[in-house]
Amino acid sequence: MSKISTYWKCQLFGWGIVSIIIYTYNNIIYADYFGFFYKIIIIFLFGISCSHLLRTVIKKLDILHYEFTNQIIWLCALSLLFSCGTTFIWLYVLIKSTIYTFLNTINSPIPFYKVYLFNLMYVFLTFSGWILIYFLVHYVKDIRDQERRKLIYEYKIVELEAKALRAQMNPHFIFNCMNSIKALIQKGEQEKSVVYLTTFSKLLRTVLETSNKREITLFDELETCRLYNELESLRFNGKFTYSFNVDQTLDLKSIMVPALIIQPFIENAIWHGIMPKEEGGVVTVKVDKWDNTIRCTIDDNGVGRETSKQNKFSSADSSHQSKGEHLTQARLNLDNLLNERNAGIQIIDKHDMDNKSCGTTIIINFSEY
Repeated sequence: MSKISTYWKCQLFGWGIVSIIIYTYNNIIYADYFGFFYKIIIIFLFGISCSHLLRTVIKKLDILHYEFTNQIIWLCALSLLFSCGTTFIWLYVLIKSTIYTFLNTINSPIPFYKVYLFNLMYVFLTFSGWILIYFLVHYVKDIRDQERRKLIYEYKIVELEAKALRAQMNPHFIFNCMNSIKALIQKGEQEKSVVYLTTFSKLLRTVLETSNKREITLFDELETCRLYNELESLRFNGKFTYSFNVDQTLDLKSIMVPALIIQPFIENAIWHGIMPKEEGGVVTVKVDKWDNTIRCTIDDNGVGRETSKQNKFSSADSSHQSKGEHLTQARLNLDNLLNERNAGIQIIDKHDMDNKSCGTTIIINFSEY
């Protein structure tokens, strides 16, 4: 057989160990090296046959899908039943075929029931151990399967929520963009309105194209963020400036990240960090490699999270942003579990010399793959 299942590997290994132990014990006591060899082969084959029959019965009765207490009762009963039955058959065949004789110290036959009870103890311990291992393997496997199914369901729920969030693309943002374009047209600023409309259409197309994708390249993610920043800067007449600093040695098109994983933090930096400041501010996005990971840093010099909560600054986008940030963290955590990655988010509240809030830094670490 070119490929042996794990079950049969365990069967062969387990009964092989048992046979070696019995063979060694017999040789120490009786020094019957050659005469007992063919007998141990029979024991090996008989043990595998009986345990495989026991497994067949367990699967046929579907015992491992019973309630936990009923599983224990049934498995204990089967262990005792098989031990009694196989011990009787084994000894009966050995005695009747004269393969083995059981004599005491004065060479007279030992009563069958004494031989039976003596061997029954060892057979029962062997079958009990086999059933215990078989039960634990399946029990652990079932727990892992349940956890994985639960994880997949949670992931699907989060992905559906995130997909809805991406598809709606924040209706307040779209409404404000259209109003800004309308205002530019009314003012007669045709050239500026065309630039605004072109940028807006590119962003809208990009978001709609990625709404059905779980992952996109980091290059595409950053392009979406650039378009978003450009539109917001146009909307607020340059109240804030932005910059993207990307390590040119990185191959951004080979790095996959969850779709729209960076944009919610940029949106949060603009609306909750920069907008409350009368003088505006700066948003910086930096991508580099650090400690075998790809690090994306979103930095702003806004009012900071503490001040943002205290000054009662609110906007129509605040609830959307809060949900978007929560979904971003949840998506990243589930993506780590499903794909065995180690991405993480670090939030740093910046303070000046007087210990006043002076902005926020978000660091997202992606696995390099």
